[in-house]
Amino acid sequence: MDGPYALILCYRLEGAPPSAEEVHGAFLGMVGRADRALARLLHAGSLGRRPFTLAPLGYPGRRDQLFLRLTVLDPPLFTRFWERWRRHGPPPFVLNGERLHLQKVVDSGPWAGSRPWSAFGEASTGRSVKLVFATPTTFRQGDADLPLPVPRLVFRGLWEKWNAFAPQSSLLSEEVIERKIALAEAQIRTRTFDEGRSSIVGFVGWAEFYLMGRHSLEVIRSLHALAEFAFFAGVGRKSTHGMGLVRHAR
Repeated sequence: MDGPYALILCYRLEGAPPSAEEVHGAFLGMVGRADRALARLLHAGSLGRRPFTLAPLGYPGRRDQLFLRLTVLDPPLFTRFWERWRRHGPPPFVLNGERLHLQKVVDSGPWAGSRPWSAFGEASTGRSVKLVFATPTTFRQGDADLPLPVPRLVFRGLWEKWNAFAPQSSLLSEEVIERKIALAEAQIRTRTFDEGRSSIVGFVGWAEFYLMGRHSLEVIRSLHALAEFAFFAGVGRKSTHGMGLVRHAR
């Protein structure tokens, strides 16, 4: 697949809803049963930037199911995992000692889908982009968390992930990332994210960003590409535990 993708794995759940930390550990265990080398790589984080995100999605009235959203930013890395999945069936997903039954895999919808790298930002011309932050989002600043949509923090993380996994680097320069993207408008509130072992304060809501100065159409489209990429890459810290779930609002 030539580009990132997002899937929702739907499991039948019995018992109390698990913590984000428990789900994360169970996912790595599942990956390890199909591809040990990949599981070690994902756990160690030796790639610098995580090539995936993971988020347990909650739906009202569906406490008997676990909807696990997985995004993959480096599809070739997961090739052997999916080959073994197709050949031998889904590897066991064991959560707190209980093997969960996989009901279905969703590959399209509001929080699922795929996109070729070449399609990001291809038809966009406006200087403004709007992001919706669906789960608590925050950024580590020294020893503290900063739960605010600071433009350079939002887009630097996306820019670094894009440059790590996309076949071509972003046309946005570091100067543009640091100095030329402004916060135009926002409607946010703080919300606590319960990781399991700790609680982290983040923000949810929406924010609109504006590209200042004169720029080529290619640079403008590169800004839109990063905004669209946020759907797959997530924003801020703990995106492999469920924080920083973001979509581009057109």
